[in-house]
Amino acid sequence: MFTRSNQISSPMLLPLIGSILATSVAVTLILAPPSRPSLSLAQLFLRAAIDLTIAACIHLATVWAIWRLIREYLHAPVGLLMLHIWAAIVWLPLVSLLNAEHSLWLCCIVPWACANAIIYLALWNDRFEKPEQEDPTARSARPLFQVETVVPLWRTLLPYVVVVVAVQSGAALLMNGSPWMAAGLFSICLLILLLRHPIVRPDRLRRQRRRFSKAAFVQTATAFFLLATALTPFLQRAYGVQSLSGLLAIRPPVVQSVHASVPSSGYSGVILMLPPKPHPRIVPPTKGEQTSFSAAIAEPVVIPFDGVYWYFKHPDLQPRRDARVQHGDPIKANVRSTDEYPLQMEAHQLLPNPISLDCCHALRVDLLNGDARPGIIRLEVRLKDTSLKTRQSISLGSIVIPSSQVKHISLTRPPVHESMRFELPAAARHHQFDEITLVIAPDKERARGGSKIAIQNFVLMP
Repeated sequence: MFTRSNQISSPMLLPLIGSILATSVAVTLILAPPSRPSLSLAQLFLRAAIDLTIAACIHLATVWAIWRLIREYLHAPVGLLMLHIWAAIVWLPLVSLLNAEHSLWLCCIVPWACANAIIYLALWNDRFEKPEQEDPTARSARPLFQVETVVPLWRTLLPYVVVVVAVQSGAALLMNGSPWMAAGLFSICLLILLLRHPIVRPDRLRRQRRRFSKAAFVQTATAFFLLATALTPFLQRAYGVQSLSGLLAIRPPVVQSVHASVPSSGYSGVILMLPPKPHPRIVPPTKGEQTSFSAAIAEPVVIPFDGVYWYFKHPDLQPRRDARVQHGDPIKANVRSTDEYPLQMEAHQLLPNPISLDCCHALRVDLLNGDARPGIIRLEVRLKDTSLKTRQSISLGSIVIPSSQVKHISLTRPPVHESMRFELPAAARHHQFDEITLVIAPDKERARGGSKIAIQNFVLMP
């Protein structure tokens, strides 16, 4: 079907391109990041290992299939081919996650993956594999005098001028919040430098191939560590390592004016995160100690709030995948809708272990109301058991926050402490919950801006 000569000029390029395309599509469609902090420390490392395993399976299957089709044109064994191409493919799961986190570190990972692809192609270049033999009769045919051609200075300096301009442009785009465009310019810089100063020598191909094979294993371990680090914002608890997420997921510390819809360059929503706090563990008594869970706690149990705040818009039931995730204080945050449609604000708290509704008679919510705008704000409490397949939750009703009923509020009023009691319905006995949702609903006149309500504690009342 093909002749060996010119139909396939670079057969080593085909498995590389095929693996990049197949693995990129797979990690984009399959490896979606968690929608909220729900990973334990063991699940974090397991998730990183699974992501790399899925990428490796797609890569191996793609390279093997292409190798089967064009193996008569390839002079490399399929195993070595898979290993060398893997040095560029191993970074794709991390690139997908960093893209979902809007991380500026894309500008470093993408050029590094491109550099590995360029080195792979250089290691298997046919010119290096079969160098042309010099014709002995050619020497006698040379003229006696030969004038050496002098390369113009501008041709020598032009590549380096392009590199300097591209680096400066990439840095400007990076500061402007465009990591993908910056990554493309930095990749072009690396390509020019590697073409001008090749690091692959024809007389040391075997040694350099062995070194590149070992480097592929080292890069796999590095990619696993960085992937686990990039997943730390989705931890349930801090475990003392959540600050490592700053190495990869760079986000502004304060929520400023953020779009709540996505007309062009905005966000579909905002997820505001707080630092985790220690939670008391509630252990119900055994049946031999008492016959009902109603006396499971003899005094109020305080559960500090360290969950997340959701800002989104109808008809969405939660923030979409492209929602902006960052740390901040809802009282200081300024989240507003960009059109006439109102924002919906919810606070979500996951509990470390399920709690039976028999344990108490009421749930008290302690909060800070830092909103100085006129208009009432209602608070609704919903309890949910996430182990059930159904999305139904138990509503404890809606109560108006007392400090929001004041008609004339001073702009300099400090945040007001509020405690609101919600009775547990008798019909909900013998159920359990491990997630508390607070729906914060202001008046329609002021619903285009997020309410400055900060949840402090949940208190289980015996």
